[in-house]
Amino acid sequence: MKNNYIFLALFLFLSILKFNAQKSDNVIVKDTLVVGYNINAPFTFIENGKLSGLSYLLWKKVIKDEKNTFYQYKQVPLDSLLLGLENGSFDIALSPLTITSERNDYIDFSVPYFISNSGGLINRSVNTNKLLDVVSNLFSLKFLKIIGYLFLLLSVFGFLVWIFERKENKEEFGPGIKGILNGIWWSAVTMTTVGYGDKSPKTLGGRIVGIIWMFAAIILISSITAGITSSLTIKKMENSSELIVDYKKIKIGTVNNSATERWLSDNFFFNTKSYHTFDELLDGLRNKEIEIVAYDEPLLRYVIKNDENNEFEMLNIKYNLSMYALGFGEHLDKNRKESISTRVLKILESPEWERLLAEYNLHDNQR
Repeated sequence: MKNNYIFLALFLFLSILKFNAQKSDNVIVKDTLVVGYNINAPFTFIENGKLSGLSYLLWKKVIKDEKNTFYQYKQVPLDSLLLGLENGSFDIALSPLTITSERNDYIDFSVPYFISNSGGLINRSVNTNKLLDVVSNLFSLKFLKIIGYLFLLLSVFGFLVWIFERKENKEEFGPGIKGILNGIWWSAVTMTTVGYGDKSPKTLGGRIVGIIWMFAAIILISSITAGITSSLTIKKMENSSELIVDYKKIKIGTVNNSATERWLSDNFFFNTKSYHTFDELLDGLRNKEIEIVAYDEPLLRYVIKNDENNEFEMLNIKYNLSMYALGFGEHLDKNRKESISTRVLKILESPEWERLLAEYNLHDNQR
């Protein structure tokens, strides 16, 4: 009989434990929010194995007073994060999302907490290897064609003056191939206005050819000089413009499904390439698959700040004004969204927010 009481007590004890465990599990499942993020320094990044950044600290302040609510963080690329918000596998996007009309169709946003622009990043070697650029342009097909046409004209006018001078002016031009070469020499000296005076036409026909060549050479030299100058300085001009539209012919890279990618498409930038992650985008610039990285300016400036190998350089361009916010899946409770937005707004109004901006060197970027 005693053993029966023991077994009954043990059964009741185990039943209570099982009930409490199921209850606890149900609470976790019900109140656990899946918070997604992608690496987007200085807003979200991994430091010493832990999640950090301005957006993360903002989020920690927002949920500081939350009780009986659990959060599961999950790192994914940007396109997967957007898809997860749409299909309900993510509740909140911690990384700053640019508010766009397209995203607003399937994502709800908090109040904006940062306003910035998109910018441009290039490989520093583009502006440092000037001598290599000059040499490569000197041996380009276009430049060699110019030299070929020039030598042809020199030969034509040199031959014409030789025709008139070969008999009357044998001392300076003379017969045969040597005389023709002397005619070409005279043509080159005349064109460049060096004026050695060792060769000069004496006949009427030779002088008429000389006058025609003198005036033609002035126009020709001006055109060639302008063409050579343009050829040797075109890359410098391309990489010093402050207008993004001047870069349409250059291969531009950005992140897949980003607001910058959509902006480039809407503004008829067709020579573009999209990458799955920002790290892959930077590798594309290093490997010369693209010539310019187009993306969020704060992230590009963070790259410059931490560029220990001095690889990159910022372009002086700004475009695509962007408002950053937390993203919510439409399935998330409306009251919870409003509560989070209200807390974000209160934090933005506090002196603590200014301190955080300064900590991440974002105070000057905030407009």
